Amino acid sequence: MKKKNKSASPAPFSTGKQNYRSDIVLGDRYRDKDTGIEGVAVAVSFFRGACERVVLKRLVDDKISEMAFDATELVHIETGKTPEVEKTGGPDRAAGIRER
Repeated sequence: MKKKNKSASPAPFSTGKQNYRSDIVLGDRYRDKDTGIEGVAVAVSFFRGACERVVLKRLVDDKISEMAFDATELVHIETGKTPEVEKTGGPDRAAGIRER
């Protein structure tokens, strides 16, 4: 059995024509910058435009609660770092087609 190395570069997820990778470490604790909600990362999902969402699990009033947040809005509790994402905002933003 191979030992898990947290410092290694995340492996890409491959589906169809797009590769996905995440700096989120499942099982680690994160805090949302806006709400201050803290929890353990239990799932990472990527939407069609490569928007990365993270589900945090926490205990609220003796009940398990799960909430999803944008990865760029989270801070790793131990390191204080915000996860880096390769792309956000849909498939055409990188090409300069969408403008603000």
